[in-house]
Amino acid sequence: MSEPLERVSTANEDEALRYLAQRPFDNVYVYWLLATRQLRNGADMLLWRDAGGAVRGACSYGLQIVPSGDDVRALDAFGERARSSAHQARMIVGRRPDVECLWSHAATAFPKPRVVRTSQPLYAIGRSQLRYTRADADVAPATLAELDEIAVNASAMIAGEMGDDAPVVSNEFRTRTARIIQAGWLWRYRHHERLAFMCHIGAVMPATAQLQGVWTPPRMRGRGYATRALGAICDHLLDNVPNLSLYVNGYNTTAMALYERVGFERVGEFQTIMLGG
Repeated sequence: MSEPLERVSTANEDEALRYLAQRPFDNVYVYWLLATRQLRNGADMLLWRDAGGAVRGACSYGLQIVPSGDDVRALDAFGERARSSAHQARMIVGRRPDVECLWSHAATAFPKPRVVRTSQPLYAIGRSQLRYTRADADVAPATLAELDEIAVNASAMIAGEMGDDAPVVSNEFRTRTARIIQAGWLWRYRHHERLAFMCHIGAVMPATAQLQGVWTPPRMRGRGYATRALGAICDHLLDNVPNLSLYVNGYNTTAMALYERVGFERVGEFQTIMLGG
């Protein structure tokens, strides 16, 4: 029988953060959740310790279940615990071996997944790998004056990811987008006043920031804007963190080619199981 799971609290939070910091590209999202007190609305985070008392795994539970473990016994325990979160979770995401192990224990407690992204290559870049600079494109953080346009494009991006028709932008979605803009996390490139590229920071920790929402409006594709803009944005962001990371669906060869042109290198693999609407 596996050792008991331990809820993260103020007493062991620093220990949890040290564990997560060992694999920053894999764990940046969970690290950010914990470090910035983003765990809410019933979300929880658990640790698993080996017999010697060392932390060997951490897992957040809530709308997203995000496992991280370097001992299969930790992931087995997280999978069993996930069964009690089946009513709440909408997504399981993390390093591919971790997700697969957790899912092997938890699957029968969940409805059939809506979408499974089996292979999502994980990429990272530092200043020495970057092949472009801020001089290559006049990029800038988005402003609230651009909110409507950006929210429509973000909605279209998500719909395309899910294979849906573009939904109407809800007030909740618009509010979330506004918060990202107000945080200075959403960057864009405009060409002749038209939105030509955008992306945003999804999570950050001292070692890296994770990029999400990489999007070029369809009418602006095939002109090299994304390559120059992403390179310029990375140049700006690397002023504040030593590395940037992102993950991408394995079938999206166009996106992977973009990242590799900019200088991103593959450092791992994620998997995402989407569970509900």
